[in-house]
Amino acid sequence: MTIGIIGFSRFGQLLAKILKPYAEVLVFNRSDKSKLVEGLGYQWVSLEEVCQCDWVFVAVAISAIEEMIKKIAPLLKKGTLVMDVASVKVFPAKWLNSYISPDNEIMATHPMFGPDSAKDSTNGLQWILCPLRISSERLSEVNEVMKKLGVKVIETTPKDHDQQAAISLSLVHFIGRGLEEFGLVKQQISSLGFERLLKVNETVQNDSIQLFLDMQNFNPYTKEIRKKLIKAFKKVNKKIK
Repeated sequence: MTIGIIGFSRFGQLLAKILKPYAEVLVFNRSDKSKLVEGLGYQWVSLEEVCQCDWVFVAVAISAIEEMIKKIAPLLKKGTLVMDVASVKVFPAKWLNSYISPDNEIMATHPMFGPDSAKDSTNGLQWILCPLRISSERLSEVNEVMKKLGVKVIETTPKDHDQQAAISLSLVHFIGRGLEEFGLVKQQISSLGFERLLKVNETVQNDSIQLFLDMQNFNPYTKEIRKKLIKAFKKVNKKIK
């Protein structure tokens, strides 16, 4: 089997690393990263070539996904399964449905981990699947690879994903960026709770500000959640005499 990865940022590199044992991995990136790709043992190919793979993962920034899907749509080999790996699902699912031909299969996905949390293993981590237009046979193929990776597969809808992720992911990043703006640093006198806050702060700092902004702007449920949190903090603050 051949797996094509479009986008070779931190997550694209992780994706190539964890999938390499199960397929021949071909990589395309808009800027030239051929030396890095080949140095890590993958094949650097053109956009046209990567679209001839059995599976194609679109692993670009959320704000660039729609344009990339439109670009690859006429280049895809018939029968190719196209997936995204974005941390939002409603919009990518809409774009996959809108632009990818019925001759191809599509599924929106979200690995609930990144290069830091999966640096040692993916065992026990979550990978969300939102089947859109995919045969039971192809879905079984995907699940077989997921089983080998040791991930916990959660199958749901793009809407349900974004509603839950607005709290479990986007809210965490919002708090983490707030802690960064606050200037949170390690203290000599500490507690387990404080150490956990430091960990949240550290985790979000390792991700790009573009990811944070896209996560907030392309999930239709995050704005209301942010407003609710800020309102709750104000309410708590008023209780303090």
